[in-house]
Amino acid sequence: MRVVVTGGAGFVGSHVADALSAGGHEVLVLDDLSAGDRANVPTEVRFAQVDLCDRAAVLEAVEAFRPDAVNHQAAQTNLRFSVEHPVADARANVLGTLHILEAALAVGARQVLYASTGGAIYGEPSRLPADEGTPVRPLAPYGFHKFLGEEILRLAGSHNRIWTCTLRYGNVY
Repeated sequence: MRVVVTGGAGFVGSHVADALSAGGHEVLVLDDLSAGDRANVPTEVRFAQVDLCDRAAVLEAVEAFRPDAVNHQAAQTNLRFSVEHPVADARANVLGTLHILEAALAVGARQVLYASTGGAIYGEPSRLPADEGTPVRPLAPYGFHKFLGEEILRLAGSHNRIWTCTLRYGNVY
């Protein structure tokens, strides 16, 4: 299987890329290196320095690789930054998601796995632990934008355009 991993120079994305490669999959990492480090990208996978907000660059990279699946780990993850710069946060976390979804659909990829967030979308829940039934009440643009990404992918899946799966990570470390 051919898999694009966005954010593959970051902590989680690089481990995902490494595990996929070790499992025999062909992997292309897309990362703008704004938060990740090129040294984190496994040597046996392909790499393209691409800003997911650059629609043309995303389409070009994905069309050249023609993946079967996309594992979307890239994000702007700083909650304080999202409060101070909500438009920049939306650009990274909503527009970037739309661009990678559009590219996946354009090449006929079969699935998109999306890294969302656990705590940031729930705000301060009335009961703990929070689960999938907990109401979404984000307290910062980051949580709202990650939830919006979930909904964008849910809609694409509900129209039978592509299989999608969202993972709501808690604190990874």
